[in-house]
Amino acid sequence: MSPIHPKQTARKEIYSGKIFQMVEDELEHEGRSFARVTVLHPGAAVFLPLDEDNNLLLVRQYRHPIGQMLLEAPAGTLEPNEEPLTCAKREIQEEVGMSAATWTPLGTLYPAPGFCSELQHLFLARDLTPAPDAEQDEDEFIEVVPLSIGEVEEKIHSGEICDAKTIALYYRYLQYI
Repeated sequence: MSPIHPKQTARKEIYSGKIFQMVEDELEHEGRSFARVTVLHPGAAVFLPLDEDNNLLLVRQYRHPIGQMLLEAPAGTLEPNEEPLTCAKREIQEEVGMSAATWTPLGTLYPAPGFCSELQHLFLARDLTPAPDAEQDEDEFIEVVPLSIGEVEEKIHSGEICDAKTIALYYRYLQYI
């Protein structure tokens, strides 16, 4: 049996915003037609800053879709035609107030491939120094939270860290060290 790979026969834009689009695709496979709604996302850079004391610098920020503060790895959405590492270097200044001299790629992941095209590029950021005054986005309210490896694991196991990209990136980091 061959894998199912439907043929796209039409696409209709449902929504176009500042960060992403939503489309409805008409698909056909073995005589059957069906529709799928997809969020088209430009991708993101997600990174773990590691300070000189071997603490991972996570951020606590408000996430409106779930109505709560989350403890997570810093991240940012790619600008048009922006390289993932360039995005990470911009975001570490905006979200953490630091620059990193050493960047190690830790792979990629799709956080929600059932409905979204977003590809996240994962990095470890080391050799940190304070960054010049970088302004946060107007809709970001971020607290930097330094945590030891043991504290991160405790917070993952307790459910306090429940953000999927953060957990996946952390386990990629453990494979690296």
